[in-house]
Amino acid sequence: MNWPGVPELVVIAIIILLLFGGNKLKDVMKSFGEGLREFRKATSEPLDDIQKSIEAEPDQNAQASDQNNLTEEEETQGPPG
Repeated sequence: MNWPGVPELVVIAIIILLLFGGNKLKDVMKSFGEGLREFRKATSEPLDDIQKSIEAEPDQNAQASDQNNLTEEEETQGPPG
C-alpha cells in the first residue's frame, strides 16, 4: 500500500479544515492527542510490568538460594545448644 504524498495530505488537511473549522479542529486534535497518549500508556504498562518482573526474578532467586544455604549450614552444624 502506498502512503499518500504531500499533495494528497494538503488536500485532506483542507477538507478537514473546511468540515470542522479552526476552533473545532483544535479541540478535535487535542482529543486525538489525549487518546493517543492513553493508548501508548495502556500498551506500555504491560511491557513495563514484564520488564520489572524479569528484573526482580534474579533477586528472588538469589534470596531463595541464600535461604537454602543457611538451612544447609544449620543442618550440618546441628541444633544450637
